Amino acid sequence: MYTNPSNIIDTLIAMLERNSLQLNTMVQVYHPRRNLCVYKGLRATLPADAYPSLEIEPTNASNQWATTRAQRPRYSLSCTLTTQTTNVALHVEYICTLATQIVALMTSPENLQLPVLNETKWDWNGGLVPQVILDSLVESVTYNQANEGTIRIAEWDWFALMHEPYPDFKFRIGESDMPTILRPNLV
Repeated sequence: MYTNPSNIIDTLIAMLERNSLQLNTMVQVYHPRRNLCVYKGLRATLPADAYPSLEIEPTNASNQWATTRAQRPRYSLSCTLTTQTTNVALHVEYICTLATQIVALMTSPENLQLPVLNETKWDWNGGLVPQVILDSLVESVTYNQANEGTIRIAEWDWFALMHEPYPDFKFRIGESDMPTILRPNLV
């Protein structure tokens, strides 16, 4: 497991930024002059002008061997979408519409295998190549209400499955003077 989950979050945020015009147009139907605020990590509190907000936090990483020379770690990210409005009649529609659009972007086929920013992996032909998400998905969304109906929250987990091969020299036990820790980075 050598892919940094922080870089996976940056990749997801970059994808959302590429689609910000579409997302913000939808937000402005319910909140004129507001845009979606996306944060890396959870905040203790959000200022009133930060709504609607999407906070993305790494939560879990699991691993398995894919082959004798490659691992397949699965990184999970928790996404918390928070909206605030005094229009009770439209609040459920607002949170559902915005959450549905964000999740649709995160599960759209063209976004399932994004290149991970600032990450590389070992190529079987030698050298380093850009790391790409092997698979990703949102499996379910939970909707909640807080603060007497003025704040609504939608939460979901998104996972990114990676394929991380190791170079042959890592399997020559006792023959290598290379450091044990392996961290391929873009140069």
